[in-house]
Amino acid sequence: MALVEVKSVWKGYPRRAGLRTVEHTVVEDVSLSIEAGETLGLVGESGSGKTTLARIILGLTEPSRGAVRVDGVDLACASRAEMRRLRRQMQPVFQDPYAALNPRMKVFEIVTEPLVIHRRAAGIAGGRAALRAKAIELLSEVGLEEPALERHPHEFSGGQRQRINIARALALRPRLLILDEPVSALDVSVGAQIVNLLRRLQREHGLTYLFISHSMPLVRYLSTRIAVMEGGRLVETGATEALCASPQKEYTRRLLAATPELPAGAA
Repeated sequence: MALVEVKSVWKGYPRRAGLRTVEHTVVEDVSLSIEAGETLGLVGESGSGKTTLARIILGLTEPSRGAVRVDGVDLACASRAEMRRLRRQMQPVFQDPYAALNPRMKVFEIVTEPLVIHRRAAGIAGGRAALRAKAIELLSEVGLEEPALERHPHEFSGGQRQRINIARALALRPRLLILDEPVSALDVSVGAQIVNLLRRLQREHGLTYLFISHSMPLVRYLSTRIAVMEGGRLVETGATEALCASPQKEYTRRLLAATPELPAGAA
């Protein structure tokens, strides 16, 4: 069974058109699956519906039609307890490492916040000392050291902030990370370091990724399979090398031609 199954999902929003209200479709009849342990790259230009689809999978946005199943559970029918369990298994890493962190919180508070909220399910006992030990472990996994715990987000570079975001996402040991343009706000060389970090973490923890990007070279480098979205529709899906070597759709060919290759240090 696939970890995530999306079946005929639509999402529209009401929009004024003169004196009438019409539905503006953002996601149109999308079906896809994500197998445990793989990386599905979701690629398309800005406005193609990628982020909306990610929010639907996370349960943050309800689809207008269709169904999403995570670990065999239909999100539309899930109980509150089931949704809490599923949200522990699915964690997002967003595009902007600056906006994603509360500037008033220290790194210790940021990375342990999920553990505090889900303390019982996370198996954390022993108070602040246990939380600090876990925070040190999480920072170490993303290449940061213990002194960072007492600092605020503004004291870090963009790449370091994204490492903090990833540490927070790992706190509950999720099965699925939804990575929404996680390096697009970073310099190319820093972004390449983050991508390589994500590859290592996936190997070490057996993670499943939905990796969202407008950059075909990035998606090609990280993904097992690629799904291409255009104007809210899924236009092509396939194994990474096969799709990149022989794309069936003109839109996919344009994406491949429009973006440069990764720098040598990323491969």
